[in-house]
Amino acid sequence: MTSESNGAAGRPRLLDEFSPVTVQQWQDEVERLLKGASFAKRMFTQLDEGITVRPLYTPADAAAAASATSCAVDDDELPGRLPFTRGARPLGHRQAPWLVAQATHGRTLDEFNTRLRNDLQRGQTAVNLSLDVATQHGRDPDQPPADGVGDGGLSLVCLDELDAALAGVDLEQVPVLAETGGAALAFAAQLIALLRRRGLDPRQLRGSVGNDPVAGLAALGALPTTAGRLYHEMAWLTRWAERNAPRLRTVAAYSYPYSDAGANAATELACVLGAAVQHLRELETRGVAVEQAAAHLRFDITVGGDFFLEIAKLRALRRLWSEVLGACGQTEPAQARIFQSMLVHARTGRRNKTLFDRHVNILRATTEAMAAVLGGCDSLHIDPFDGIGGRPGELSRRLARNTQLILQRECRFDNVVDPAGGSWYVESLTRELAAKAWELFQQIEAAGGMLQALQDGMPQRLIADSAAARRDALHTRRDVLVGTNQYPDVAEPLPEPIDEDLAGLRAERAAAVRGFRAQREPAVQASITDGLGRIYQDELAQRFDAIVDVVQLGATVGELTGAGWADTVDCRGGKQPGVTPLPSRRTAEAIEHLRFSVGRHGEHAGAACRVFCCNLGDVARYLPRLDFARAFFELGGFQVVADESFGSAADAAEAARRDGAHTVAVVGRDETYAQFAVDLVRLLKRDADPPTVLIAGQPEALVAALREAGADEFIHLRSDVHAVLTTLAGSKGVTL
Repeated sequence: MTSESNGAAGRPRLLDEFSPVTVQQWQDEVERLLKGASFAKRMFTQLDEGITVRPLYTPADAAAAASATSCAVDDDELPGRLPFTRGARPLGHRQAPWLVAQATHGRTLDEFNTRLRNDLQRGQTAVNLSLDVATQHGRDPDQPPADGVGDGGLSLVCLDELDAALAGVDLEQVPVLAETGGAALAFAAQLIALLRRRGLDPRQLRGSVGNDPVAGLAALGALPTTAGRLYHEMAWLTRWAERNAPRLRTVAAYSYPYSDAGANAATELACVLGAAVQHLRELETRGVAVEQAAAHLRFDITVGGDFFLEIAKLRALRRLWSEVLGACGQTEPAQARIFQSMLVHARTGRRNKTLFDRHVNILRATTEAMAAVLGGCDSLHIDPFDGIGGRPGELSRRLARNTQLILQRECRFDNVVDPAGGSWYVESLTRELAAKAWELFQQIEAAGGMLQALQDGMPQRLIADSAAARRDALHTRRDVLVGTNQYPDVAEPLPEPIDEDLAGLRAERAAAVRGFRAQREPAVQASITDGLGRIYQDELAQRFDAIVDVVQLGATVGELTGAGWADTVDCRGGKQPGVTPLPSRRTAEAIEHLRFSVGRHGEHAGAACRVFCCNLGDVARYLPRLDFARAFFELGGFQVVADESFGSAADAAEAARRDGAHTVAVVGRDETYAQFAVDLVRLLKRDADPPTVLIAGQPEALVAALREAGADEFIHLRSDVHAVLTTLAGSKGVTL
């Protein structure tokens, strides 16, 4: 190659000497390699969302997906520009790195504060605090009902306790993300009162204290008070924040109730979008403009295990939200302001996490965290690997936090703007997912909005169908959950149940709160009582300041949300009716319960939970089927004995009798079955107390004869492993 040909103008391209390959030529070659198998069946994947994933993507696929999307724009869209698919900021995470917002857990205020300060000194950049169920319902620990204290978060009822929980934290520098439920107004008042106590400026406060009444209703089936009251409080807080704490998010839209219940990505997006629109409507009727409400919104999105789909989900969320805002009359400059202040918080999901082989959860969460970052989240929580079934330990918390730090500091994902952008696959998937979610969202709107849709049971039905399909795929092993329905660690001990002694904690907390109230001076108590009585006599603009005043005097959450509060407020719509709640269900739960039950029963009745394998013929030929059978039984907690091979039915039957196992699996090739299997089953079933006999495989020519001989079941690739093993366990006396 001459020096002239290396010039910028005349430089040849490396591949110019090769003829271009068309998509059809590529497909012809693939079909040749498939040797007659169907190209469509082998090379295309159907997602739960109704999207077909193709084996190869081209610019034409991205263009086709764009034309099918209601909010499609030019292909040259850029980060920071409408419709914000590629991010709200032109420089993405280079402009504002995502917040390392690991949730902090603690049984006591001191434990919470110690862990929080430790985390902040080791790379965490935000406080992520969840109040317990009782506090989120506006109850002090000594108020009935007795449940909920310490459940799911921190019991925290007054300003002094918040001061103790956040001791040593610079609230002007460290954002606070709080999940407050129905106590949003009370917690926000405590937070502002704490800033006053410390002489800090609320305008510097960053974070979120918002509530999502729709998510609360979906998750629990009922609200602690009326939806109207909660929206009134949200409106008061939002108006106050707009003037005094503009960087504080006061409106929330959570996706976890839908994701944890089994929703696919399209349904999850549609529901969280429906909730956000419900908030805009409710706030607008209470004097909060759409732009103002949207600018104070926090989206909280659960990220699941399908890597590319979850990247597309976060990108599609922004695209869809831009479409909603456009429909509400928000111009591009207005949307730019909204997206600059809006927060998208991501949390790794719980649905695919497992109790058994729980260290695999580290790998699952790492994949989910990476998807969240590539999708453009603003803050992130990674659930520790042992977070299922109890409070996480120090090691798991450190690993979760350091996973984020590696993604930032070592992988440097915060140095690239929209790393997934431009991929024909990701762009196509984003737009197709947006189209599916938009269609479902329109159905929710046609039903009267998200609150009415929940009342009618529409989201519940959609999510139940998705959860059932996913559960069926797991139980038939079309989908794999490593360590649960495939590749179980049989040496792993059964997990011990964790008793958090919530009753003891409630007694401690109730005594502490009663003592706190008893120490008040009579004049202070009179001022609190008078202040609580005057809150709703004040002008609307002064109400939140009045609440902060009584918090500074020492009013508790229960007192702030006490009797008579709702009676003084115009709660349009009256009492919110209850709905069928969305159950939080992990996909692995049924198989885990089976394995746990069989394992416990086997500790005192070993033979009942042991499977003896009668391996017929040459080991090299039956080994693949033996591996299948071994894994089939072991994932349900059964002990498998499979050390011998046999050349005759009589030898195999005698070995099974000597072992004494209550279940026998016949394992071999179909041609070997033709020689020995029928005779073997007859011999096994002649015993006075015959074992249950299962055949590995489904030899079509022998099924009738084997059943006539006494075979109880056939296990094969299409078997429902949970159904088969549950029936087997029940027949052996296992309590399920």
